[in-house]
Amino acid sequence: MEKKGSDKNYWPHFIVGSIIAVFGLCVWTVKEASSVPVQDDDFYFDSYYNVNLNINKIRAMQKIFDEKYVVTLAQDHLVLNQKNGIDLTIKTKEGEVVDNANITMIITRPTTNEFNKKPKLLGFSEGAYHFEKVMIDKIGRWQIKAKIIVDDNLTGFITKEINATQ
Repeated sequence: MEKKGSDKNYWPHFIVGSIIAVFGLCVWTVKEASSVPVQDDDFYFDSYYNVNLNINKIRAMQKIFDEKYVVTLAQDHLVLNQKNGIDLTIKTKEGEVVDNANITMIITRPTTNEFNKKPKLLGFSEGAYHFEKVMIDKIGRWQIKAKIIVDDNLTGFITKEINATQ
């Protein structure tokens, strides 16, 4: 029996073409992923390596901190292109004001470290810790993160999502 010239099998071409397409998409994915810089998460104010080694201790201290203290940020939004002061209060669960804390703060965008602001602690007065004013130059979501050390090296961390508006 004779075969006609139009009865060619195209499925081997389809399989080879699919393999080439998948390989090409893998190369494209790796190239695109490599072009975006990695942003370190600074929630614990330490390197990834140290956090990884001590995460159980950090979480245990955070649990004790949360059982003993209530931390409140006075700000509910930031104003664009103005100096914004940050005030933070720390109270025990019994309502006593804590006035001997060591606080490190950072104001950052959720997706990048490019616009980080690190206000310095100015002091404690009227039941609150006052930080230097910072200029916010990008509208949108920001995070205020703080590392708080009280008493005998009891460390706690807080983060608060906040919006910058005009």
